[in-house]
Amino acid sequence: MKKLLSIFLVILPILSMAQFAPPAGQEGSTAINADSSAFVGWATGCVVERGPRRIDRPAMGLASYGVEEDALGKADDTLLVSLGDGGNAVLTFASPICNGPGFDFAVFENPLKSEQDTNLYFLELAFVEVSSDGENYFRFPAISNIPETPQVTSFQCTDPKLVHNFAGKYFPHFGTPFDLDELPDTELLNKNNITHVKIIDVVGTVKPEFASYDSEGHVVNDPWPTPFESSGFDLDAVGVIHDLAHYSVNSVNDLSIKLLPNPVRDLLTVQGNNIQSVDIFTLEGQQLLNTTEASIEVSSFAPGMYLVRVVADNTMIVKKLIKQ
Repeated sequence: MKKLLSIFLVILPILSMAQFAPPAGQEGSTAINADSSAFVGWATGCVVERGPRRIDRPAMGLASYGVEEDALGKADDTLLVSLGDGGNAVLTFASPICNGPGFDFAVFENPLKSEQDTNLYFLELAFVEVSSDGENYFRFPAISNIPETPQVTSFQCTDPKLVHNFAGKYFPHFGTPFDLDELPDTELLNKNNITHVKIIDVVGTVKPEFASYDSEGHVVNDPWPTPFESSGFDLDAVGVIHDLAHYSVNSVNDLSIKLLPNPVRDLLTVQGNNIQSVDIFTLEGQQLLNTTEASIEVSSFAPGMYLVRVVADNTMIVKKLIKQ
């Protein structure tokens, strides 16, 4: 909805105890820049089922801003498709998403930043589900600590630190990442062959007959009503971090690449045949280094866990590295 409402935005901050990752650009944020080389692909197919502009007044019609093709390819901050109250979009991919170390894909939207308080944003949220067969979908456990009352009004800003595992948490060009490890193991979901990602608009009203609920049973309170053609979640893109075309899920090829020593203090050696490139990322997807060298100085890195992506013999392998 932001595409049409930015000039009308009113700042009415909501106060509560925040506990989740902060906005993009702040320490501890999990936001991933669309330009990050962590992304190996983007959605190639999209089917949208529009929701109404206002769920309690269906005669107002459906959301209509944008077209399905606007959600394809790399996030560009301008081409968007609006889902409306409770609407959804199902994204498909050239190569299935798989479960690698850390985050596996990210969803992009376009929240507006408050000019008065840089910690507050106009957030229109969405649930995220995945499927490996296009029939059985599994939802990421989303949590909202936004107070359930009073109603967040049509132009009201809230704090991204109050929400977790909702798409739409971060401002344009920064995706909200999702980790397949957070989903339960079940025979109905192959985490190494995710073919469909479903984005479902949160109906922001607190009216019980129309409300959306998080994984803990709380009403999800976001700006409502938004009775415009751009009503609801504005989908920009879905970026892929791990897929079967680029990532070795099985450990066969993994055995040919070694990180020595691991844990490491100063000098890391990447051992393997025909190494083409080495990238080191934070767990949030921030690229710290790109090289073709096998010996890498890492003494300046802060202690913690990192992801090392190695391309060797035209195969990509990702390993975890501990920096002491």
